[in-house]
Amino acid sequence: MNNKEINLIIGNSPPFNGLNPRQIKQLINISEVKEYKNGEIIYKEKDPPGRFYFLIKGRVVASAKAGAKDRRIEILKRGTCFGIISLLTNDPHSVTVKSIETSLVLQIEDDDFKKFLKKNPYLALDFSRILSQRVKVRSKPKKIFQSKKIGIMGSVLSGKTRYMFDLGVKVKEQTQKDVICIQIIPFGEDKAHFISEVLLSDPKSEILSLKDFSEEALTEHIINSDIDYLYIRADASDNFLPLLNFLSENYHFILYEIPHKFLEGHFDDFITPAHQVHYILFPNREELIRGAFLIRKLKIHNPLNQEKIKVIFTESFDKEELIFEKKRRFINHPVYATLPLVSQESYPKALRRISREIGEVTLGIALGSGAAYGFSHIGVLKVLEENSVDVDIASGSSMGAVIAALWAIGFSVEKIEKASNEFGKKIGKFSILGFTFPFKGIMRARRLEGIFKSVFKNLTFYDLKHTLKIVAFDFLKRKPVVLDKGFLYKAVAASCAFPGIFEPIKLKKNILLDGGILSPLPTKVLLNHDTHKIIASNISLSSEQSRREYRKRDRFHIFDFIFGSIETMQQRFIEEAVKIADVVVHTNLEGLGWMEFEKISTFVRRGEIAAQSKIEEIKSLVSN
Repeated sequence: MNNKEINLIIGNSPPFNGLNPRQIKQLINISEVKEYKNGEIIYKEKDPPGRFYFLIKGRVVASAKAGAKDRRIEILKRGTCFGIISLLTNDPHSVTVKSIETSLVLQIEDDDFKKFLKKNPYLALDFSRILSQRVKVRSKPKKIFQSKKIGIMGSVLSGKTRYMFDLGVKVKEQTQKDVICIQIIPFGEDKAHFISEVLLSDPKSEILSLKDFSEEALTEHIINSDIDYLYIRADASDNFLPLLNFLSENYHFILYEIPHKFLEGHFDDFITPAHQVHYILFPNREELIRGAFLIRKLKIHNPLNQEKIKVIFTESFDKEELIFEKKRRFINHPVYATLPLVSQESYPKALRRISREIGEVTLGIALGSGAAYGFSHIGVLKVLEENSVDVDIASGSSMGAVIAALWAIGFSVEKIEKASNEFGKKIGKFSILGFTFPFKGIMRARRLEGIFKSVFKNLTFYDLKHTLKIVAFDFLKRKPVVLDKGFLYKAVAASCAFPGIFEPIKLKKNILLDGGILSPLPTKVLLNHDTHKIIASNISLSSEQSRREYRKRDRFHIFDFIFGSIETMQQRFIEEAVKIADVVVHTNLEGLGWMEFEKISTFVRRGEIAAQSKIEEIKSLVSN
């Protein structure tokens, strides 16, 4: 693996993705990349610290001694740093880390890494946050590699308590790791307004006073069910951190409800320890104004809270019925999710997406560009659906953006194929009147937008059932741009505006063209969005396949020269993109042409064949 590839992975992995290219180059210059074979130990429990480690490729497992046996704690994924606690505390390593396949690990000597942190204080802050999530062993064997704390806040109207308990169950279901939910009942308030059916149905119905917290007392009050529950009485002056720190040694995920009255003057007790803070908002005007005021205070207190706070709107029967954009402007903060009513079928699906992101098990698929070749993505999605492989996020360029968008609005594979067939006929036949003057492209922008508007209507990205990232080429800035806001048809049209064939799409002050120009297989977009497992659906012909195809022809069309030239340029970008993916489904499209939109069933079948050949590898990726 060369420096360019290492640069790509480091530059897109937290916390290094906040560094500029010069800083990343400096980091690489003080490091070495070492290959570890399957079964080779990187360091042992109780070894002295000496290096910082960052997993570039492969898988490693962290384990700790439990009596005479080794107890597996965690399989670490690509992009994970380890050895960091011992390095920063000078304590011996509390786990053994061993490679379980051929793995590449970036290593930096102790002194060099600490000097680098001194030169980059913002990175040091990020590592202090990681340090707070990782758990050091005390007198007992280490059981948890990293504990995540999720604070939940909101008004009584918002349904935050139900959300916390339901989310906890879903996190457990998706990760199979230990989860506890903590409800804090303020002194002086009637517990009847707070307790849930879980507490009422359990014989351990006594609520623990935080003032009486001890490890022994805590054990007696934890309610064991599908997940664990804890109810505590507290007032604003009680110290919540010792409880959190103790639970961090036994639970991978700690979800706790933050009483609104405890926040004033106590941000560091409840907000600072959290990895994320989910602010559940009932989106009426009064709630939004109050929410915006609190978020502003949290950001002033600590700028890092900008990223930590996740605003979640609950759907309601509120008569005001503010449009989404107006709600977002009220709150003046990015909206993380919209939570459907509990009675709706989409409610558990929304919880599933959030829980998979928290649990770092999100599965993403990148759908590459390639005109009619893009229909083969439908076959890939069909095989995933038939094998119950649930995708959380899709990115797409050009025709890949079209298929990804149809999937994101919740269309079945059959509906995607039907819609693709309809707009494919329109594009393939170039059923248009008139040209653009001066010649910006054969098809007018409004005509291309009209084709996709007939499919996507006035749907926006906020109406989607799944997370979607569409890639276009920003002509003025000369770089890829990710579109994830506004009208869906507009974004899809921009990503499909092949230069010379279609007039560019104007979006605000930007002039946008086909996303496949610089990002023909948008795996990097998924990596930037912190997707943890990536499938790439590659529909490009290899160089040898392209040569064989063109040798068969005795005549060439103008489109052959246009597409063929860009296809050759794209090869380098595709080679970089597949290195980011965990599994690559490469559909064999020899014998088919870019513009053969009428052969949709053939393309779909080719995609199915390619996906079937990789399905066991995909299942293994998902199960791990």
